[in-house]
Amino acid sequence: MKQLFLIVAFLFGSYSSYAQSLLNKTVSVIADRKPLAAVLDDISMQGDFHFSYVKEFIHDDSLVTVNVSNRSVKQVLDILFQGNFQFREIGNQIIIQPGTSSKEKWYVVSGQIKDATTGRPIVNASVYEGVQLISTLTDDQGYFRLRLREKERTAAMLTVSKELYRDTIMLVPGGHDQEMNATIKPAAPIQLSIVDVNQHTHVEQTFFGRFFLSSKQRMQSLNLSDFFTRQPYQYSLLPALGTHGKLGSQVVNKFSMNLIGGYTAGLSGVEIAGIFNIDQKAVKWVQVAGVFNIVGGHFSGVQVGGIHNHIMDSLKGLQVGGVSNILKYDFRGAQIGGVYNRSGSGGNGMQIGGILNSTGGPIKGAQISGAVNLAGGNIKGTQIGGVLNSTMGVMNGAQISGAINFGRDTVDGTQIGGAVNVAWQKIKGAQIAGAVNVSKEEVSGAQIAGAVNVSMDTINGTQIAGLANYTKVLKGVQIGLVNYADSSDGYSLGLINIVRKGYHQILIYNNEMLDLNIAYKSGSRKLYSLLLAGMKLGPKKAYSFGYGIGHPFPMSDRSEITTELTSQFLYVGNWNSSNSIIRLQTAWNYKLLKNVTLFAGPSFTIYYSDKLDVADPKYDAKVPAHYSPFTLGSGVTAWFGWHIGVGFF
Repeated sequence: MKQLFLIVAFLFGSYSSYAQSLLNKTVSVIADRKPLAAVLDDISMQGDFHFSYVKEFIHDDSLVTVNVSNRSVKQVLDILFQGNFQFREIGNQIIIQPGTSSKEKWYVVSGQIKDATTGRPIVNASVYEGVQLISTLTDDQGYFRLRLREKERTAAMLTVSKELYRDTIMLVPGGHDQEMNATIKPAAPIQLSIVDVNQHTHVEQTFFGRFFLSSKQRMQSLNLSDFFTRQPYQYSLLPALGTHGKLGSQVVNKFSMNLIGGYTAGLSGVEIAGIFNIDQKAVKWVQVAGVFNIVGGHFSGVQVGGIHNHIMDSLKGLQVGGVSNILKYDFRGAQIGGVYNRSGSGGNGMQIGGILNSTGGPIKGAQISGAVNLAGGNIKGTQIGGVLNSTMGVMNGAQISGAINFGRDTVDGTQIGGAVNVAWQKIKGAQIAGAVNVSKEEVSGAQIAGAVNVSMDTINGTQIAGLANYTKVLKGVQIGLVNYADSSDGYSLGLINIVRKGYHQILIYNNEMLDLNIAYKSGSRKLYSLLLAGMKLGPKKAYSFGYGIGHPFPMSDRSEITTELTSQFLYVGNWNSSNSIIRLQTAWNYKLLKNVTLFAGPSFTIYYSDKLDVADPKYDAKVPAHYSPFTLGSGVTAWFGWHIGVGFF
């Protein structure tokens, strides 16, 4: 506060250095029963200005006597008109008008306030007259002094208020200076009970309130917490320097203009400030400040702060802050902040923040930020964040983030994250991430990730990943390089498909092409995958490896028929040659023992090679060696064959 007063003093000092008030100019007047008009002419000539007045109010032919030296123009005029007129400066003129002083006079009431029980003086007690809006605080010895206006010689009613004391009323007869002492009694003892501290909000306790309001102003508001009144307007330079004086903090206005800053009870209209507005209670309609606004109650309308807005209750309307907006409770409308928006409870509308949006409860609408959105409850709408979106409740809508989306409860909609999506409960919709999707519970929809999808429960839909998919129970489709399910009633499509409680078998077999083949089957009884490898054991070598899918058709407890489609590469001494095999094969499988199965069956093979005429003496280029395949086209041959072997597990 001291810093602010220094700024104001500097501004006024600068102003006075370039222009001196006409009423402050010094003149000397000696007149003995001269006409008033002549005396005014003499004063105007000395001060180099002119007087203007209405002759019906001022009899300038009346004779006056005055003898003053080196006095200000204002002092001389008060002597001439006996304090019954007021004076205004316009340009190079002084206008003389009938003033309020012609109808009312002032008188002083002073005295001491003491504790009725102990007799000790009461420090910082508020003594005020509620009609005239004049107040003061008692000093260190409990003394006070009030200057009151006399109106038709009626009595004034003074009220003494002090925190933890009962209000005391004194009836003061008007018309003369007087001294009145009073004793005040402590308030009745407070019975301890559960109290909702949130029902009492004090703007004085905020950072800006402590900085810009003096300790006496804060004490005044504390003493007069039950006294408030209404006025049509107020103008002020600073708190306590305005039309309502020290009681400005207890007045609700319809129009409020604060040159630097104001401290009022509330507003139902328009409030404008060069730097700040501080209102103890509710504010309606429009509030604009160059730096910040603080409101202790509910706000309805539009609030604009150059840097910061703080509402210690709820908002219905629009809050725009150059840097930040803070709400203690919920909002219905919008918060727009250059950096940060905060709603303590939740909201119905929109938060738009340059870096961070945060709500302590549910939000119905949208959160849009350049970095982070945080919701403390359910979301019905959209979160769009440059880095992170997080909700601690149900997400019913969409989360779109450049990096991470987190849902603490069910996600009923879509998560789209540049890196990671996490749903701590169910997914009813889709997770789409550049790297990883994680769901702790059931997924009814899709997980699509550039690297890994993880479902700690059940997939009722689709998992598509560039590397791996994981789920406990698969009741849909997995597509990835590696797929894992604890149990499966769906389909896994990948290079390696693992179902822990599913279909597993290692095959060792012989066919018309290669002497020794090994295959690994894994998956479910709906669809399994095969990893294949084979070789010729004779003097001329040939090797193959490949991948396939298959499906079993049960016939009895001990037998089944399998049908498989495989794709293999055949190596015959040259990696640059294309030797591709597509093979459709079926087999009858009979379980000899618990973990041993005998199988055999026919096959049909299509073989493509672009270098059939190029032979390596170490490798067998004729495939199959003992068959004469028929030609399907350039480089393409086909034949019917067989395979027979043993399966384990």
